[in-house]
Amino acid sequence: MYSDLVNQFLAYSRKHPEGDGDIYDRYKRFLMFIGFDDVDASYEAALWMDRVADLMA
Repeated sequence: MYSDLVNQFLAYSRKHPEGDGDIYDRYKRFLMFIGFDDVDASYEAALWMDRVADLMA
């Protein structure tokens, strides 16, 4: 599931490059754009950022 969401987010980001540059907020806004509510989008974005941090460690 995460890879599909991330791939969709990357495609969306390429088509809509405007934004504040904060990847967490951009991903959360994208999730809300595709139908997540605020709480679920925050949770999914936090999980994704946690996985990214694990990969960088």
